[in-house]
Parts: sequence; structure tokens; C-alpha cells
Amino acid sequence: MKLKSFFFCTVAAFAVAFSSCKKDDLDVGANVQPSSDLLDTYSNVINLSTNSFFVDSTLSKADYLYLGQYTDTYFGTTQAEYLSQIDARLDGVELPETKVVSIHDATSSGIVASLLHDADSLYGNITKVTDPKDFVLDSAFFYIRYDNNFIGDTTSLQSIDVYALSEEMPANARYFTNVNPEKYCDKKTLLGSLSYQVGGQRVLQVPLDMDYAKKLISIYLKDGGSKIKNQQQFNKEFKGIYVAASFNEGAVVRIEVSGLLLYYHYQGVIHTTYDGKLVEVDSKTLGALNPLVSSLFLSCNKSVERCNVFAHPNCDKLASMVNADDFTYVYSPSGVFTAVDLNFQDIVDSVTLKAGDDFSKVMINSARIKLSAKNLNWPTKLDKAPNTRMLILPKDSLNDFFYWNRKPDGLNSFVATYDTASKAFSFDISRSVQKKLNGDSSLLKNMIVVPVYISSSDNISYYHQQLWLSATRLYGNGEKDKKLKPRIDLVFSRRD
Repeated sequence: MKLKSFFFCTVAAFAVAFSSCKKDDLDVGANVQPSSDLLDTYSNVINLSTNSFFVDSTLSKADYLYLGQYTDTYFGTTQAEYLSQIDARLDGVELPETKVVSIHDATSSGIVASLLHDADSLYGNITKVTDPKDFVLDSAFFYIRYDNNFIGDTTSLQSIDVYALSEEMPANARYFTNVNPEKYCDKKTLLGSLSYQVGGQRVLQVPLDMDYAKKLISIYLKDGGSKIKNQQQFNKEFKGIYVAASFNEGAVVRIEVSGLLLYYHYQGVIHTTYDGKLVEVDSKTLGALNPLVSSLFLSCNKSVERCNVFAHPNCDKLASMVNADDFTYVYSPSGVFTAVDLNFQDIVDSVTLKAGDDFSKVMINSARIKLSAKNLNWPTKLDKAPNTRMLILPKDSLNDFFYWNRKPDGLNSFVATYDTASKAFSFDISRSVQKKLNGDSSLLKNMIVVPVYISSSDNISYYHQQLWLSATRLYGNGEKDKKLKPRIDLVFSRRD
């Protein structure tokens, strides 16, 4: 009995001691933490006002050129043409080209080493060519290669015209997609025309005027003595080209490569082997099997001035989009954008209501513009899903942003990737709202939504305005479901 009493007394004493220690720990923790470190956290949803508006043009600066005409049952007609200078390649290029290569395509030049095999299988590879002479231009084309990403009907028959520019395109100018081609081209010099089926080989060769081609190629001849020594001089003589869509409205193609392609042949001494022995062959003795044939390709690339030209001849099709209330739209190229009215006073009122007007004690944990999207459900060949990426930025900084290759800075420009789970674009504007509360009046004004895509070079990312045919439909102010309305999801804390 004494042992049992001792055991119960010991347990009781331990319980009292433990209870006393636990209470002391809680009291110490509360006493150590200053009241100024305690945070009150709040959240709120702020509705945004959005609307669609016409955009007659955008800055024409993109990785691709576009050509054709397509009429969509919902968006109407989009016409795509382009103007471009020609990269003259004057640095070290002389004709005829005697360089020996293993193989070449239309956009590269040189004498293919294995061509003598066609004359006689005992010939080895060509090692070099000397004494070039008797140059002859065989044919000339305007070359276009487009990719498999096109809008329209694969059986569509279209026609294009290629003109020589009559006026020079100024260097480093800002070119917009609504430029009038007549400003640079009087259409007095038609270089060539071609009809083609869109779903064909994706390579077009428009036969060029031979007088124009001979004049062009003469500046590269070794004995030509040309006075044209740089790109600027070349541009004054050969100002560039205008590629116009002239027939049908079945498709628009995205062009990867285009330019002037000139084929020629000449005579010379061919150094090779025959039956294993070194020989020199006069090309004239080979007749029609003369392997000294090559080409010169002068590209319409990004190193010269060029401009995509877009038109929407029947804009009445777009009017219903602009006047809609339940939805807003983003339709490129140009066409329609969505404007977002960021009324900052609504944010201020929301914060003040719950955390007071001493913003020095307020921390923005999260502020996100959420724009919910709905897939296209009308009969159209355009992609039914929304654009992959959208950019929000001030309307008056749109052209500067792309001209100077800027990136979203999280203060005045914001990018979002379409989230297939939430079916929405979510733009993080937290830093900008925090600075705005702290008195920065330059941020968040007259914002617009534009589609973008990203390219990379040498591990550097570049943001480009989307000029390809695309459409996104966003829920607007008239939507009854509050979860789908355009809004800001706001979370903030107050330090006491």
C-alpha cells in the first residue's frame, strides 16, 4: 500500500510540473514576439472593365514573312503581302563561283564535287576549278519556301506578282503593317508572276525578267568592274521587291526563306582523277555534261529592311467582335485587341477598407490580373484554342516594346502563358501594385492585351508580336458567372 501511494503521488507531481512548464513556454513565446511583427492578411477580388477595339496596324517586325489571302467565315478577309530589300552579299562574292562543295541546295552555291560521275564512273571527285571563263546566265527566279504552318485549303489555287520597288526603303525606319505599297512601288516593273497550289511542294520559283536578272548579276562578275561596293549603293540601284497576292482567297502561308535565285554555267579547267590518276579536264570537251553550273541566292532576310503588309478589306466582320459585351477578342494580324481598364482607385479602396490608409504598413502578397478564355466554337480554320502567350502593357508603349526588343519587366509589362487547367491567363502585377501604393504614378495606365511568341538566340530570349492569323476570345464584363469575369485577385497583409 505504501508503494502504491508513493507511485500515485509521483505521477501527480510530474503532471503538475509538466503542466506548469507548458504554460510557461506559451507565455514566454507570446511575450518575446513584438506586436508589430503580427500580420493580418486579407484577400479581395476586384472586377476589371475590358473592351475590344479596332487596330488598323501594328509594328511590322517579325521572324517571318506572310503571303496570300484568306477569307474566314467569322473574321472576314485577311490579305498578306510584303515589301523587302535584298541582301546583296557584296562582301567577297565574285562570279563565277569556283568553290567545290559536297552538295548544295537552292540557297547555297558552289560546284558539286561528284558531278563528273554522271559523265563517266571512272572520274573521281572534283578537287578544284581554274581558269573560269565564258559565263552564261541560264535562268532567274524569285524563290519562296514556306512551312507547313498555313491557314487555308491545301487545294487552294493562288497567284502572286513580283514587282521591283521604285522607291528606296529608308534605313532603320519603323514600318507598320498598314503601309501603302504604292509609296515604294509604282508597279511599272513587273518581274514575274506565278499561280500555285498551296498544298504542293512548299517551294515557289517565280520566273524573273531576264534583263533585270542580267543587270543584277553583272555586278558580281570578276571582270565586270562594278562600282557597287556596299549594301547602301546596291539599295539605290536595286531598291527591293514587292510581293503581291493577286488571285483567290484560299490561304495565307508563312514564309521561311525568300529571295532572288540566279542559275548560271561557265567553262574552265577541272582538276580531278580518272581511273585513279590525276587529270585536268577542259569543261568544253564534256558538252552538255559540263559540271560547272552553280547559282547565286540573294535573300530577303532580317539584315535588310522589310515589311509585312496586312489588310482586312471587309472590316464589317470584325465590328460584331468590337461591339460584343459578353466577350472581348484578340485577333491578329492587327485587327482587334482587348483593352484593360486598370482603375487603381479600386485597388486603393480595397486595401483601405480592410487595412487602413497607412500603406507603409501594407505588403502586397499577390496581385494577378485574371482573364478567362473560351475556345472558339464557330466554323473556322483558325486554331480553336487561345493563343499560347499574351502580353499586357501600356498602349502607348506597344511599338517601342517590340522595336527595341524589350522584355516584360513586371512593372509596366507582364506576360502570361495560357493555363489549360484554369482556362485563363494570369498576369502577376504584384510588384507594380506595391510600387503604385508607395506613390509611383507612372505605372499601370491604359493597358492592352496582345499575342506574343518567344524566340531564342545564344541563350537570349526575344519577345515578338504575333503577326500570324490567330484569335482568342476572353470573357467580358457582361458575363454572368463572376468566376469568369475579368478581375484582379488581390492578397495583402498589414503589419501592426
